[in-house]
Amino acid sequence: MWEDVYRNDAPWLKKRVRSLRIPSSVCKELKRLIMTEFSASITYPHYNGGSSPVKSQHDLQKTDANRTEGVTFPHPPLDTVFQKSIPMLRRKLDFGLAMGGMLFKPYWTANGIQLDFVPQNQYLPIHYTADFCDAVACPETVTIEKVSYTRIEIHNYDRASQTHTIENRCFRSDSPAFLGKECSLSEVPVWSGMLAYKKFYNVRNPLFSVFQIPDSNSIDPDSPLGISAFSDAVDFIRDADEQWERILWELESSERAIDASEDLFRFKGGKPELPKGRERMFRTFSNNPNTGTGIFETFSPEIRDSSYFNAFNQMLRRIESSCGLSYGTLSEVSDVEKTAEEVKSSKQRSFSRVSDIQESLRTALENMVSGMQYLRDYYENRRNGDVTLKCTFGDGILEDADKEFNRRLQMVTAGLYSKEQFVMWYFSCDESSAVKLMPKMEGIFDANAFTI
Repeated sequence: MWEDVYRNDAPWLKKRVRSLRIPSSVCKELKRLIMTEFSASITYPHYNGGSSPVKSQHDLQKTDANRTEGVTFPHPPLDTVFQKSIPMLRRKLDFGLAMGGMLFKPYWTANGIQLDFVPQNQYLPIHYTADFCDAVACPETVTIEKVSYTRIEIHNYDRASQTHTIENRCFRSDSPAFLGKECSLSEVPVWSGMLAYKKFYNVRNPLFSVFQIPDSNSIDPDSPLGISAFSDAVDFIRDADEQWERILWELESSERAIDASEDLFRFKGGKPELPKGRERMFRTFSNNPNTGTGIFETFSPEIRDSSYFNAFNQMLRRIESSCGLSYGTLSEVSDVEKTAEEVKSSKQRSFSRVSDIQESLRTALENMVSGMQYLRDYYENRRNGDVTLKCTFGDGILEDADKEFNRRLQMVTAGLYSKEQFVMWYFSCDESSAVKLMPKMEGIFDANAFTI
């Protein structure tokens, strides 16, 4: 149902009840808050030489058509691959938030490591260990001359033996609604070069990563799947869509009109001919002198828009509260957050919500980078230390960056905050890097440099 609501195909939408696209607005706003100050980079240790420690002796002796032996590492560094994938992550994150999560899946090609971001509705979790996903199935369908082919890519990680297997199975059917009979991968040209089975040894973590909304499922508390970012607000979203239709109907039914006698108009084809472009303004009736009715009357009822819009605004506030957004994100700003305490409480709710999602995303990215490193070391047959993902999201949710800059600068000039700490905060660097920057920036901390 989450997908239907997000795609403006909710069951309550009818001819007059149209979607306000609130789910899309909620997910885009959450994505904006999550990724506004997002930055991440991968540091990869220098090559040490020697054989890769991630493979057993048995695996080293196997011949793999997809493996490149004796190469000089022509592929781009992991950080380059990661940086190129960030725009795709930003583009797909709002839909992932709507579906409850995403699968981050690195894979190896002739051009090196590639990344795939799969929303939760397009893969099937198979097995969990202590709330950690160990196995997933990713289906993919293509149609060739009215024949539907489905490839199911099955990833299975065994924590006891620290092995990770990837199995590709292909099925053929005359109807896309059915899986059909199993067939060979070679029947589909784009899949013909894929291995049907591959096993990796000495794998510390799964070669995929799962990102989920860190909320419990109120319908099925035992479900390990993530829930949509607007899951708790579905009923309120329906109320808002229907209330908006009532508002439009109130405005439409209150349009000014003139009830006029047919005697005032020319007749054409046996019907009164109304002024072109003003057909909605005139309504005709047969004039009867015995009723005492005039030849025309004005219809202009009072519009009850105030009460309708107040109710609509309260519904939007319920949606904001259920989705963890601050008041004023969707609702009218004029009547919200009247005190400083209300402002702080509302922003604190949004900050807490976004921070939880950011931590879940950070963990998923770290696990994804671990899989990237393993595949890189395996196929390039090199030995490296553990890569490190430096991931920062900033703190601009609660505080405006310019205000925070001025506040800390005041503390520096007052002697309550060191210059090194200020530079470390502003440039997100360590103390040694801050000290190197200090001579070039010494003048910024002079007493007369700023007037605050």
